[in-house]
Amino acid sequence: MRHHQLKGDLATGVHGGVVMEQWQYEVTSCGRVWYLVDEATHTLWLKLVSTAHPKLTDR
Repeated sequence: MRHHQLKGDLATGVHGGVVMEQWQYEVTSCGRVWYLVDEATHTLWLKLVSTAHPKLTDR
């Protein structure tokens, strides 16, 4: 399992009008969990949970 912040324009995301860092867990060779880190409320917001490689990262 690997864990890292996404890069480029995917490095941040918006939830409730607040821009936050967007991170990813690579669960398997294709499975992904993307989440936003809300430091103000100590909360993680799930943005994507997938068993397939996200097309958004293909460039």
